Amino acid sequence: MTRRLSKEKRRLQILTAAKKVFIEKGFAGTTTAEIAKAADISEVTLFRNFQNKQEIFMECIKPVIYTTMEETIEGSTNLVPIQKLEQILYERIQLIAKHADIIGLILREAPILQEWGEENIIEKIQAMLRGIMDEIGVSSAKQPIVMRTLLGTIISYTIMPAENDREIQAHVKSIANFIQQSIS
Repeated sequence: MTRRLSKEKRRLQILTAAKKVFIEKGFAGTTTAEIAKAADISEVTLFRNFQNKQEIFMECIKPVIYTTMEETIEGSTNLVPIQKLEQILYERIQLIAKHADIIGLILREAPILQEWGEENIIEKIQAMLRGIMDEIGVSSAKQPIVMRTLLGTIISYTIMPAENDREIQAHVKSIANFIQQSIS
């Protein structure tokens, strides 16, 4: 006789399956029936654990969204601004490398997230990067190109993952040096 899963383990089973389906088909292209089938459960069991597809989707992406830059910034308070920028870039790229599939899903589904009243992730990242650019001394005239460089660097790792950690560190150093030279 098989033992029943605890509520927590059942939810994890559903979320693991749902994540794969959402990544493959997107939010709109996914049905709760497909999620239930992928989790090897009935839809009734699915709805005993989650109210709706939106809740499942949010629970799938929350761990990545809320691995926040604030934590990175707080952890880098003793660094000089350019080192803080390097630390943030490095940690964002590491996050993307670890969760490239979910990051891609979040970027593709950003309009839906905004419709639901979720915070605009890109705007939040831009605001934090602007604060660091101000600390470093990037002029307002140069901030748009520096912002594009930073965001482009971060997002490029969703489609061009790094081969190894040294590659990421070297790239981060190069970007930080480029930015430092642009403000000199």
